[in-house]
Amino acid sequence: MSPLSCKSFTSIFLPLAMLLIIVTTLILSADLPWQTILLPLAVGLICIAIGAFNIQWNFFIKAIHNGDASHRQIALTFDDGPHPVYTPQVLTLLEKHAIQATFFCIGRQVDQHPAVARELHKQGHTVGNHSYTHGAAIDFNTKAQWLEEIQRTDTAITNCVGRRPRFFRPPYGVTTPHLAGALKKSGHSVIGWRVRPYDTVQRSPERIVQTILRKTKPGDIILLHDTHDRIVPVLEQLLPELKRRGFFLVTVETLTQQQAYA
Repeated sequence: MSPLSCKSFTSIFLPLAMLLIIVTTLILSADLPWQTILLPLAVGLICIAIGAFNIQWNFFIKAIHNGDASHRQIALTFDDGPHPVYTPQVLTLLEKHAIQATFFCIGRQVDQHPAVARELHKQGHTVGNHSYTHGAAIDFNTKAQWLEEIQRTDTAITNCVGRRPRFFRPPYGVTTPHLAGALKKSGHSVIGWRVRPYDTVQRSPERIVQTILRKTKPGDIILLHDTHDRIVPVLEQLLPELKRRGFFLVTVETLTQQQAYA
């Protein structure tokens, strides 16, 4: 295990380890069988793993996953852009249906495609922070490394749209104590989701649409990605059907009544 992985492992499992030491001491002093020790250890580790990978649990970080359900509003969100090819196509479809959405952008992508990022803001969509690199090992970041990721993305977005984002969505939806510490210092609001059709994995646009339509309820936040060729046929089917069902598609800012920018 690398030093970086060791730091992340320690930050996640140290609190549980301390508790288990206390519990184990009590068990041993009572002369209980060793199986009694392994069971709470296994259960605790499983719970921490599931909590870290399931943002809806609010295990390490309290996130916003939905908004007011009384007005049949829902929010479309798009992660990992801006993409030079697919994001403009998404914008065209949103404009066609008079819909505003929320885009959680990777800072490096903003720096590489600033004109696309500016167009997001120009058309009235909300731009949020989705880390600077979205690297494969980003969940092993220390608090300082997370702060650098968040602040670099804030700077990239501010340089493009003239406003600093307050919304942050963790890459992969994974949360850790180090990320929690960084966000406490940065002051961002964490945005999760209620509906996730795994559109980057699912190859069929029809199945992606069916999943969204089956799961979506008033107040929900929907997670999609503007970075693959299936997003256009998905939106072509999805947007008119959501409207036909009486949903009003708004930004996360409108849905949650939270300020999107500092």
